[in-house]
Amino acid sequence: MNRLPEWVGMLLRFIGFANVAWGLTFILISEGLFRWAQMEVPTVLLPWHMIGAIAMIFGVAYYLISFNPVKGLLILLLGFLMKLVELIAVVASWIAEVLTHQMVLYFAAKDFLWIGPLGVILYYVFREWQAPIDAKEINPEQPISQTLSRFSTNQGTDLSQLSYQQPVLLIFLRHFGCTFCREALHEISEKYPQIEEKGVKTVLVHMGSPEQGQLYLKENNLMGAEHISDPECQLYNLFRLRRARFTQVFGLRVWLRGFRAGVLHGYGIGKLVGDGFRMPGVFLIYRGELLKSYKHQFASDRPDYVSLANCEVSL
Repeated sequence: MNRLPEWVGMLLRFIGFANVAWGLTFILISEGLFRWAQMEVPTVLLPWHMIGAIAMIFGVAYYLISFNPVKGLLILLLGFLMKLVELIAVVASWIAEVLTHQMVLYFAAKDFLWIGPLGVILYYVFREWQAPIDAKEINPEQPISQTLSRFSTNQGTDLSQLSYQQPVLLIFLRHFGCTFCREALHEISEKYPQIEEKGVKTVLVHMGSPEQGQLYLKENNLMGAEHISDPECQLYNLFRLRRARFTQVFGLRVWLRGFRAGVLHGYGIGKLVGDGFRMPGVFLIYRGELLKSYKHQFASDRPDYVSLANCEVSL
């Protein structure tokens, strides 16, 4: 299901036509271009003609993938990286006085202006590529008690039944490769005994396979905690944990916290397992009812798990 804005395809087609037109023009007028830029005309123009040919090839590719950009993600990434490399090469050549400022302005007009639009398109396409393919919406307007029974933990106990036995602290994680997910698992492992002492059962929800969940929990000494594999994000949708906006995962405060957690505290990053744009959250449920909730406003937020586990009802 393509949920990309319509302008993405339209802009890709425009960029495609622009690249074909520029590539063909560059091949035809390259000798005159050098004279205009007050540069010596090379004896062999074939390498420069190849640049025009490559631009034409990418132009055709942009047009073809504009009708289904997600399938052309690698082409978009390669095109974006090539423009970045070209930008660096042109600036370096200008500094070394190999290119005149006229030639630099020419490259700026024909390529560098597209780096921003291509970057935006790449973001939207990558975000769509990350979305669960077979995501099924569960009506969030239904009472939670009517839908919890659809989900079972790795031990085969459905959530509704478990919540009638004791309060359940339902912790939704980000993808396992995320720095903040690694940090959260370590913190949950430290706070796990305090949560259990309150008579509250900890259940972790993740987007990996059951085997991946078991492996990551084992690495963080959380073998006693039950977990639920939710790669289609059905349970995430039920608790209204939506996909993040740009600033929620790439904002300045997220980068600063990520540097501190990933580099200074050593949590690092790992392989992306799940939807990298899905937001996490924490919920306390008892007898099929929602008692407390915490929804991350930014991927870098750190909830107080012990405080959220305080159950104020008679057990």
